[in-house]
Amino acid sequence: MPVSNDPTVVSVDAAAMREAVEETVEGHLRSLVEFDAEEFGVLYVDDLTLQFYEDEAEMRAHFEQIHSYVHADFTEKAFYTEDLFPVSDRVRYIATGFDVFTVVRVYFEDEGLFVTVDRDEPVEPIVDAIEDIYLA
Repeated sequence: MPVSNDPTVVSVDAAAMREAVEETVEGHLRSLVEFDAEEFGVLYVDDLTLQFYEDEAEMRAHFEQIHSYVHADFTEKAFYTEDLFPVSDRVRYIATGFDVFTVVRVYFEDEGLFVTVDRDEPVEPIVDAIEDIYLA
């Protein structure tokens, strides 16, 4: 049975964003995690993703390990806009394509959503759906 929780970390409407992502994704939403610099909240994890863990505690421990590097996300964002591409005002998202899935980190100032979808899922429609809620 999938894991599903209410948002508690970010100030944006993460529940509406989850709905928008679920309606947009052509394949499968594998996980959705809200985060800021201090903490994260697991909003959704599907059955397939859960199968990679012995139990929910092991999954949370792995997600905690991933979140322990969140400072790199915020440092990377600043590096891109301040050093490499100063013509840009902000980093909207960073996508990482693995051989088995794609991770999209969508940012709202100092918080964001960590979205995992099938490998071939188009990223921009997901980001647009999230930003439509954020900018509304």
